[in-house]
Amino acid sequence: MIAERLSGRPTILLVGAVRGLADEVEPVRAQLDSFDPGAVAVSLSPEEAETLAQYFVGTPTEPVVPLSASEASHAVGLARISEVQVPAPALLGAVDWAARRERPVLGVDPPEDVYAEMFAAHIGYFELVRRTLRERTLVKRPPEVETADDYALSWDRTMRPGDGSERLARARDEYAAGKVRELGRAHPKIALVVDRERYDSFRSALRSGP
Repeated sequence: MIAERLSGRPTILLVGAVRGLADEVEPVRAQLDSFDPGAVAVSLSPEEAETLAQYFVGTPTEPVVPLSASEASHAVGLARISEVQVPAPALLGAVDWAARRERPVLGVDPPEDVYAEMFAAHIGYFELVRRTLRERTLVKRPPEVETADDYALSWDRTMRPGDGSERLARARDEYAAGKVRELGRAHPKIALVVDRERYDSFRSALRSGP
């Protein structure tokens, strides 16, 4: 896990956690306890954040989580390094932390229809083919690295085969940063919990905004 407090209006606690890594939950909660934000934002779409809150927070049993081949391979590879849980435990922990304290939670990633438009605008046919081939390669051979942090970063680098993928990632994170700033109009202190591989991009987008 990596974390930093970004001063300004709002003051933001930016936390990057490896998706799937069970060991990240308690450090994330400790960061939230120390910062005590008025609202929590997570790197999920509004639909995904609502699903976590509705079906996984405060429920006696958890539903089965279906995984794509890529998601399953990511989890299996990461499990060679440390314990893995689904859905993303750090993000779920942040949503649970907010629910227990009656703090609002916002999924700041683009909704599915907006992301589909972004994808179509930035990913052409040849890059789509390259992304598909890269994904198939990762399914067969996940990154062989020493740490969970390196695993997340290596997986993400492999899935960005060209300029279109880079532009898509920037557009998604700039959209999300704008949503965080909107949330800051009502809450002077916000915690933002994101996937580790998106931490640097989020940090840049938050610092470069108005």
